[in-house]
Amino acid sequence: MGILNNAKWVAFSQVFKILVQLVNIVYLARLISPSEYGIMAMALVVINFGMLVRDLGTAAAIIQKKQLTDELINAIFWMNLFMGIIIAGVICAFSPLFSHLFHSPGLTPVLLLVSIIFPLSSSSATHLALLERDSKFKSISFIEIRSSVISVILALLLAYNGFGVYSLVFQMITLTGLTTIQFWYISKWRPSLSMAFNFSHLKDILGFSVNLSLFNFINYFSRNADSIIIGRYMSASVLGAYSLAYRIMLFPLQSLTFVISRSLFPVLSKNQDDHGNLRKIYLNCVFFILFLVVPLMSGLAYISNPFVYFIFGDKWTLTASILLWLAPTAIIQAVLSSTGTVFMAKGRTDVLFKLGLLGAFLYVSSFVIGVNFGIVNFARFYFLANVINFFPAMYLLMKLIDGSLWILLKKCYLVFVIDMFMIVSMFVFNNFYPISYNNEYDFLNFLLTILVGGGVYLIMALVLIKDIRFFIANKIIAKN
Repeated sequence: MGILNNAKWVAFSQVFKILVQLVNIVYLARLISPSEYGIMAMALVVINFGMLVRDLGTAAAIIQKKQLTDELINAIFWMNLFMGIIIAGVICAFSPLFSHLFHSPGLTPVLLLVSIIFPLSSSSATHLALLERDSKFKSISFIEIRSSVISVILALLLAYNGFGVYSLVFQMITLTGLTTIQFWYISKWRPSLSMAFNFSHLKDILGFSVNLSLFNFINYFSRNADSIIIGRYMSASVLGAYSLAYRIMLFPLQSLTFVISRSLFPVLSKNQDDHGNLRKIYLNCVFFILFLVVPLMSGLAYISNPFVYFIFGDKWTLTASILLWLAPTAIIQAVLSSTGTVFMAKGRTDVLFKLGLLGAFLYVSSFVIGVNFGIVNFARFYFLANVINFFPAMYLLMKLIDGSLWILLKKCYLVFVIDMFMIVSMFVFNNFYPISYNNEYDFLNFLLTILVGGGVYLIMALVLIKDIRFFIANKIIAKN
């Protein structure tokens, strides 16, 4: 299957899961107290860290490997299962310590219960990787949707009957258990007990997996260093304003890059030796990412003040100033986040790890410097670090697939040209219909500004970009 078909089903699943999460948040928040939500948040700190080491990059290795042997698949399965059991055991053993660190006695029983998700998810990680390798994203999406719906319904029933935080615990366990059972059912591969302790074949993927795991570790800590530094050296209110701006930036970005990366990786892996096709596929994906993200984030930067005012209220004005810098940062990160799939597809996780070290150094340095100059300058330094990080990462990637930065620029520059038309049109419109926050028409002008900008962007895209005209003519109109 092609990228578009993969992306269609991954996007379908992702959108549905987001809608389920919104329902989950709205209704469960009415039934579960903030303190019990807090206990689950503490548990997630431990759980998310455990997820970093759950499969040690072996799932990605299954998708990337050109030739898979049954011996290697079995070795990966049993290693993952043993790792899941070990992680669960460590969490159970240290749960009293975690409770002490968080000053929350109620955390211990929660961790004891929720730790079961590690052996469950580890037992199906190989099956999921094999399904993704074969681009069975339609089957995967329906499994994830069914499991999400059932687990949320169970959580709502439990919360309604007074189970509190355990509603969230059993939601997570049910979700993991249902997906595990269904992945086993859909995948026809079965492990061999006779190979349960034969790990000699893992040496074939050791370099790939170790470097990928190290990159994930570094990336995890560098991405969370900003909140730690702001929380340590600035006030809680400043951290709150920054966190809201970061979540606004990240919400559409994470969904888009998740869809692109997950659907792209199997296709790139199958074409890893065909640099011409690999380059064409990747450039088209970067163009698509920029076509969506550039107007979204540049428009958000332009209307950051009215957006924050109308959506969140006037007490969040600092968030608008931060968004002015985090929004363009998101454009760079959207492209950088796609590079990992190429390095993984080519088996060059060693380069990915080194770029992760460079990125971590730049990001943490920008945080350490920026914290001395206020939160807006903090965001500005973060933007600058992303700009600097962009060039070596993209240079090495394009070189790896026999391309260049010039080829990338030629493919994507028109997106930025039509985006300038969009911003100018919004500026001109606001000169005639300003947003001043003091009369009943301001919100209408805010909405009209978005419509004008979006309309101009789409019209200019149709006029100037032949790839868009080709896509509409061949993929949309032709089907109808």
